Parts: sequence; C-alpha cells; structure tokens
Amino acid sequence: MKRALLISILGLHLTAGAALISDSCATNAIVGEAAGTPFSVKLAVAAALRNRGTLRGVYGFQSKVTLHSAPVVWSEALRAWRESARTDVTHGATHFGSASDVAKGTFIGLTLTYTVGTGATDPQLVC
Repeated sequence: MKRALLISILGLHLTAGAALISDSCATNAIVGEAAGTPFSVKLAVAAALRNRGTLRGVYGFQSKVTLHSAPVVWSEALRAWRESARTDVTHGATHFGSASDVAKGTFIGLTLTYTVGTGATDPQLVC
C-alpha cells in the first residue's frame, strides 16, 4: 500500500466553498481516495477536501472502487467528513498525494509543504 501524504499549497486555503460539497458527494470522494486506509487517513483527506472547497480534479470522486466498498468504509468516510468540520488535522492542506507525486513534480510551480504523514514510518509534518 502506498503511504499518502497530505500537502498544503500555501496561499490557497479555501473554506467557504466546503458548504457547496454535499455529505454524499464528499463521502463518495473520500471512499474513492482512501477506501483501504485507516480512519486517520480518511479524516485527513476529508479535511483537505473541506479546505479545498471543491471536488474538481479529485479522481476518487469518480472512482469505481466506491462500488465495491464495504458499508463500514462508507460509515467511516461520512464520519471523517463530519469530523473535519470541527477539526483540521491538515493545518490548511488543500491537496493530497504521495511523496512520489511531489518528487515527480506533479504539482510543478506550486509551493508545497508536507502537513500530515499517514504511514507508519512517516513523520508527522506540519506547515
């Protein structure tokens, strides 16, 4: 399993648009992005989506993995979405990806800061 890292794109903290993302759409995106991960990862993805304020460009929102996910995964994703309204474990992250995404230059031209390490050996990094 790939270890996910949340990244913050500085200067693009968008919280007002989160109200435009419905619970069902957010849950679908969280399941698509983090179905096989612990709750802490789902919460971090939820927080980044909430900060982002849109599902535009979120691959997991359209992912077919959601069709095969167990009810407990859906329940955790909804819980993560709702909890992300009260606490931002990402400290403002608006995007998420792996360390290899950053190394490959997937986000070229943007200032990136690791905010949350989600793997067992990843350090907890905060912007």
